[in-house]
Amino acid sequence: MAALALMVPLASCDLDVIDPDRVSVTTTQDPAFIDVLVAGAVGDFTSAFSGGESYTTVSALLTDEFFSTGTFTTRTATDRRLQQTPANGNTSDGTYTNLQQARRALRLAVASVADHPDKGTGDPDHALLNGLYGYTYVILGEGYCSNVPISNDEAPDPADGPPLTSTQLFEASLPIFDAAAGDNMAQIGKGRALMNLGRYAEAATAVAGVPTSFNYFVGHSENAASNTFFGMQGNGRYSISHNEGGDLSGVGFRGATPLDNAGQDPRMPWTEDPQGGFDPAFRLFLSDKYTDFDSPFVLASGIEARLIEAEAAYQAGGDWLTPLNTLRAAVGTLMDDQIPDYSSYVPSPTLAPLVDPGTPAAIEDLIFTERAMWMWGTGHRLGDLRRLMNNYGLTEVQVYPSGAYHKGGVHGPDVVFPIDFDEANNLLYDEALCVTTSATFN
Repeated sequence: MAALALMVPLASCDLDVIDPDRVSVTTTQDPAFIDVLVAGAVGDFTSAFSGGESYTTVSALLTDEFFSTGTFTTRTATDRRLQQTPANGNTSDGTYTNLQQARRALRLAVASVADHPDKGTGDPDHALLNGLYGYTYVILGEGYCSNVPISNDEAPDPADGPPLTSTQLFEASLPIFDAAAGDNMAQIGKGRALMNLGRYAEAATAVAGVPTSFNYFVGHSENAASNTFFGMQGNGRYSISHNEGGDLSGVGFRGATPLDNAGQDPRMPWTEDPQGGFDPAFRLFLSDKYTDFDSPFVLASGIEARLIEAEAAYQAGGDWLTPLNTLRAAVGTLMDDQIPDYSSYVPSPTLAPLVDPGTPAAIEDLIFTERAMWMWGTGHRLGDLRRLMNNYGLTEVQVYPSGAYHKGGVHGPDVVFPIDFDEANNLLYDEALCVTTSATFN
């Protein structure tokens, strides 16, 4: 057929070609295409958060959730906390670009829904889009250095934006979450931002009405925006860590007996691939939380709401233990709601009640360990490690993986991601102010 096509005289062809990768501004503003615009914005968020080389995987690698069992130098640099210069590129660069693109797409979609004759600000899509829009600010604030440019690239007046500190990003997210008009996912996002800001009582108030059974799932497909955890584990690149964290925050993600899944925690079902990692020198521990390309991701949950309330209660000198034990008593139901075919991995899930360890340092370690176990692999851990340093005064060695590195040498000092080198085109951005060795939110 190709040969026949070449035989057709060009003079007889109409070569009026339309680029299929471009959608005109006129089309996006057409009310008839509002559902496509909404779906596109949600899809952009999915790609940034948990599809492809996304925030959830790169943040798991920088922290103590994953260790590298592959051979890519950029992934090793992230895992070792010794990232390359922005000019040389890092595994988090694409994630940064995707987050910024999702932020823009969600902002435009919010405005289009608000102005739509059949939708408006009371439409469920308006709340959904604002919730995800707010999360782009929170994730950029938690994951990247405290120097993130927020530019405006809307025609006809695009303009470079000045860098915002993490604190400014969290504060900027609050009115966006409020615009979601009480949506549960947005309320949890607001609570998360307020926790980062150290406004614990307000955070507890924000999530108080969220049912414990609530889950907001980021959907995935085998054909597009597939589940990044399954993909990176399925090809042997990333393995579940165990007690890789710092002196005071190391978490045994693989259970009481880390090399025998009979001792696993029911919140963290896993199996071992006997073939090992992509580099067979390293053992490959696979999560049963994500078992296919279309496995859903939990962005926000009622579990997180209760964890926020527990930490806020501790900060206020109240009862922090009961909320944690209430969650533990319901572990089977809560995990079954989040993990497909959960009972086939953990037939009889139980968790013993916690006891008060007595000292503030031990209580804080326990609260953050519970957060780590309940929300492993959901993009929360990097923000929590930063918060342990920024809000609780712990040091890098107490919090992050440190000392000897499993591929040789020692861990580096990085605690956040750098900004993509492309931002050097922004005349208001100064790369020197992006300090990847500082966990500060200010």
